[in-house]
Amino acid sequence: MPSPAPATQLEHLLAPVILLRVFYLAASLLIIVIQAVPALRRRFLAYGSRATSPHSRPSTASKQPQPSPVSQLLDYAATFQVPHKWFTHFYVLSAACSLFWGWRLQIWSASGQLQVAWSLMLLQGIRRMLESNAYTSTSKSRMWFAHWLLGLIFYLTINVAIWIEKPVGSLIGWSSVTLVPVILTAHILQHSYHAYLYRLRIEKNGYQLPAHPVFSDLLCPHYTCETAIYLGLSLLSAPADKPINWTLFCGTIFVAVNLGVTAIGTKEWYIEKFGQDKVGSRKRMVPGMW
Repeated sequence: MPSPAPATQLEHLLAPVILLRVFYLAASLLIIVIQAVPALRRRFLAYGSRATSPHSRPSTASKQPQPSPVSQLLDYAATFQVPHKWFTHFYVLSAACSLFWGWRLQIWSASGQLQVAWSLMLLQGIRRMLESNAYTSTSKSRMWFAHWLLGLIFYLTINVAIWIEKPVGSLIGWSSVTLVPVILTAHILQHSYHAYLYRLRIEKNGYQLPAHPVFSDLLCPHYTCETAIYLGLSLLSAPADKPINWTLFCGTIFVAVNLGVTAIGTKEWYIEKFGQDKVGSRKRMVPGMW
């Protein structure tokens, strides 16, 4: 069999499905690299309460040596920041994109499988938008602008990943019957954890070590739920000839890596603020494992 023509190969590499997968995986790799390099991690990853960690601020106890040109350049890049409360923009964009694609795809006449997946993606955007508005404190914390930009790109594209592999299954199927309750449960649990963390911070007038039963074993169960939602959507929106929507699964990898790195910083911050003895053996995101 003759090999494909170069033009055909190029068209395949530039197909939207491939480009989306490459973006999610490349962004995940970039986050891992930044996490692995202390000079980058210290400047670009910490945001919110984690940015106030004692180890994230330079010591003023002694005179610091003159930084190298590279350090000065990194310090300058790190000054480009936006308010942490701009996280709300992600979910406004997500909900708007869901509504746009629902209209563009004529979702009311699409396959039942796509209707369910689209509805759950819209639910995710609207719920997180409302939570971000209701549970936003008056904190003046900021984040690196690339966090904000990358988040916007993710939510702009993830609403495409829902339908790009053309799920065509019927409304009543094993995936809907099994996965929809799981995804909705993850929604409910994540909402309850977000509400609990907000009440804990407001009622105690500051950050406290969570005492919720789930938090006794896991420091970031809300991150676990987020990852579970996207993994469930990846399975739910699979095309007929595949076990999973691989494009959305690549997006799930990005979610897991991004939140996993944040969970690492969260545990370090808890240990610094409350002590290793109080944090104990609590895991970050994966019950009983990590």
